[in-house]
Amino acid sequence: MGSQLKKGELSQSTKNRVRYVGLGLWVFMAMMKANTDAKGNLKGTKKKISRIDLCRYMAEHNKLFRAIYLKTHPNKAFPKHIDARTTIGEAFYLSNVADLRRYVRRDSLEKEMKRYNKKPTQFRYFDRAKVRKLNY
Repeated sequence: MGSQLKKGELSQSTKNRVRYVGLGLWVFMAMMKANTDAKGNLKGTKKKISRIDLCRYMAEHNKLFRAIYLKTHPNKAFPKHIDARTTIGEAFYLSNVADLRRYVRRDSLEKEMKRYNKKPTQFRYFDRAKVRKLNY
């Protein structure tokens, strides 16, 4: 028989799943904040930003999301091909962003992350071939 958990303890796979959801939503919120204006449009355009396209882009290009995925999925490798990365982004969207039970918690996640990070966090993103900084 495998090792037994004490009362109130969580298994490592449960901890990893909770971390993946929380940190992934946090990265998603930071990208939404960095790429939208006050009206919720994509910066520099009058087009509404699509959450699924943002999740796809995040899985394809964001190094922080890649690090979170590798840390919370220890037995899996991050795919090299864009199509497989797009699949990861779509799965993240369907299981976390589109599921309102998890997406509603984004405000409480933001408060928790600010409490843990005493110093302000800075994100870098590209806007019209220039690196911009966002203090969060």
